Amino acid sequence: MERSGSQKALLVLSIIELICGIIVLALGVMTLIGGGIVAGELGTELGAEVGEVAGGITGVIGGVALFSGLLAVLAGVFGIRAANDNQKIMIVWVFVLIVAIVNVISIVMSIVNGTFGASAFSLIASLLFSLLMFWICNNIKKQAGK
Repeated sequence: MERSGSQKALLVLSIIELICGIIVLALGVMTLIGGGIVAGELGTELGAEVGEVAGGITGVIGGVALFSGLLAVLAGVFGIRAANDNQKIMIVWVFVLIVAIVNVISIVMSIVNGTFGASAFSLIASLLFSLLMFWICNNIKKQAGK
């Protein structure tokens, strides 16, 4: 069966999403490991409370990175599958929608925290990428008659 243009685009974007998700997962693991080491050192040097706070902050950041990376990996894997069979588009549509919502939440949180300027490009690029994948999934969904 010949792929439509939307399915070809979904395949390319899904491969990119999968690669980025794997990178984010790796960074999340490194954050958790590094954060534990730093928290332990700060706890020894500056006191247990400082170590606990530092460990908690890096734990949250690492956990969010792991969650985001896992969502991206799943969206990529399911996207590759749906690029071959447009009847399997709904699961991709759901994951891409969740990724887009997480991206919007990340933008709002960075604005509230005052860190939006430093990460504006990557946050907006991630949101636009998710919205592009969502739009393509909608096209495939219409083609599949779902």
